[in-house]
Amino acid sequence: MQKQQWLKQMPPQERLLFAKVLDAAKSSQKNHKKTATDFIDKGKNGIFLEKAKYIRDLNVMAFGGNADCERRMLAFAPDYMDLTEKDFPIKAIHITKNKKFGQADLTHRDYLGSILALGIDRSKVGDILLLEEEAICYIHEELADYVCMALQKVSRTNVKASVSDVFSVALPQKQWQQRTITVASLRLDAVAAAAFHLARTKMQTLIAAERVQVNWSTVTNAAFLLKQEDMISIRGFGRVKLFEIGGVTKKDRICVIVGQEK
Repeated sequence: MQKQQWLKQMPPQERLLFAKVLDAAKSSQKNHKKTATDFIDKGKNGIFLEKAKYIRDLNVMAFGGNADCERRMLAFAPDYMDLTEKDFPIKAIHITKNKKFGQADLTHRDYLGSILALGIDRSKVGDILLLEEEAICYIHEELADYVCMALQKVSRTNVKASVSDVFSVALPQKQWQQRTITVASLRLDAVAAAAFHLARTKMQTLIAAERVQVNWSTVTNAAFLLKQEDMISIRGFGRVKLFEIGGVTKKDRICVIVGQEK
């Protein structure tokens, strides 16, 4: 592992965090066991994941509690060991509020602030999902029981918290607004430009600036070829999913179906 060389390539504000990622990878190699980092935010996660893929004789995987989580852990295992989502030390905390006495609408900031006020470090907390009947917080398993016991209020609202396995969480099915577009090729810059209504030169600039991710991994190659089911995310613009690759028009353009969350 070229730890020092990789750290020099990282912006100064990211070096300490990436050093911890490399330490987790080194521990997995040295001790022949599975290891995991804390939660890492979406932008850094993609960058670190791409770097970690070049570590020899090591499997690497990212997961945050469900397939769409933006804050995710990185897990490592020797290449002779299988690595699955069940290897991540993540639990789901279900937070329900007393509707009769308290604020009608609690925000993401309200939930996060109340959890961090318990003395929890931000790196131990993943995504927080606001559902109709409850909020779901993904958290490091070592803190799940403590949060359930200690969290009694969110803002000024009384709440109850319980913990479950992340795979037992029932999430509402996402609704997508789909549309058909035609593109010159399946290159990232071509598809993303059409999907986000941007000029292709603008898209190439965004890609070069490391603001574009495919399946939560940063891609800096504008000619990267997309495939069906790929998720394209652009910092500051949102994300779209490539649902279907169709046929070719008379003008030799490719029909594709893309969708954005409603």
